[in-house]
Amino acid sequence: MKLKTLLLGSAGALAVAGGAQAADLSVAEPVEYVKVCDAFGAGYWYIPGTDTCLKIGGLVRFEAKFHSAVNEYPTGAYQTLAHSAAWDFTTEARLTVTAKSMTEYGPLTGYIELRAKSDNADRTNAAYGDRAGWSNLTGAQPQSGNALYGTKLAYLDSAWLELGPLLVGRTQSLYEYNAWYNFDFNDLDADAGGNDQVRLSWAMSGFGIQLGIEDPRDRWGTDLSLSYSMPDIVAAITVAQGHWDGQLSVGYGQTSAGSGFGVQAGLTIKLDGITKGDKLGLKAAWAQGQVGGFAGGGVNNFGGAGSLSTGAGGSVWMASASFLHFWAPTVSSAIGVTYQNRSWLTGTTGATRWQAAVNLVWAPVTGFSAGAELGWAKVDGSPDLWAAKIRLDRSW
Repeated sequence: MKLKTLLLGSAGALAVAGGAQAADLSVAEPVEYVKVCDAFGAGYWYIPGTDTCLKIGGLVRFEAKFHSAVNEYPTGAYQTLAHSAAWDFTTEARLTVTAKSMTEYGPLTGYIELRAKSDNADRTNAAYGDRAGWSNLTGAQPQSGNALYGTKLAYLDSAWLELGPLLVGRTQSLYEYNAWYNFDFNDLDADAGGNDQVRLSWAMSGFGIQLGIEDPRDRWGTDLSLSYSMPDIVAAITVAQGHWDGQLSVGYGQTSAGSGFGVQAGLTIKLDGITKGDKLGLKAAWAQGQVGGFAGGGVNNFGGAGSLSTGAGGSVWMASASFLHFWAPTVSSAIGVTYQNRSWLTGTTGATRWQAAVNLVWAPVTGFSAGAELGWAKVDGSPDLWAAKIRLDRSW
């Protein structure tokens, strides 16, 4: 009996002590799990403790380029390489962050896109490096002309905020219209990588009106007058219907050659009747020579000795067509053609430019694609350029 009494007493004492220790422990706070936000589409989630929805995306891209020794893969104007090799590799990374929340004034959006690239062939010049916002990580200062720009590059591609009809920040110009389905072969855009801008937009029943002012340094680079006094002024009318959408845009700017305006029209026709996902993109633009960049970038019309032009005046016009076709849900091809004419250079080198490209892309799983593209370019007075590119993408 004594042993039994002793064991029962010990067990009771341990239970009381255990209960006292448990009472002394602090109660753990409930875990707040990340919640899915479906108010703005797929991929958003709530930032814990806020009503802001966040979406993070990105891309890793590897490319192998094979090209004529006199020029690299044609993403822009004709230019001579600093090396004679007919191939090179490039690697690029992109990171995008979108933050959205609803307010009494409408959706509030903030967007950031950062890019970094390793490419020994990139350059800075009036048409590309400076206006594209590259940042040289090698420590060397940017140089003009066709100087080698560096091997490791990083830059802020886009950063903007939007509240209701107001958008401010750096993004693609509202003058532009995307109607090109090949890789990054040049479709003669006028914004050269984006513009810092202030924009107002209104939309109703598939129709929209946009008005904006943009920093002219982003578009004109060294063609901008040192004493410029006004921003670029742009406007666009947009239409979005069931089987097609389009845009008519106008722009007014001022360069060292003088002031002028450009007009651009773009159209996308959805051809799901052929195969789901098929579409045809068309674009055409015309601009006065002083602001020829509104019709495809490149040199603007500078009169006088030593310039590429034969005198003041003239105009630039361009046209492009691109067709995307799906052979199967995971296999597609795009073919595109562009043409540009500079009237003031008629009969001289560089008056016209032709470009064409065709590709084949395989996307076996979501977020991955592999493709190959063949391109050709011809500028008056210069030899033909043939080039090829192999591209692998992983996006999320």
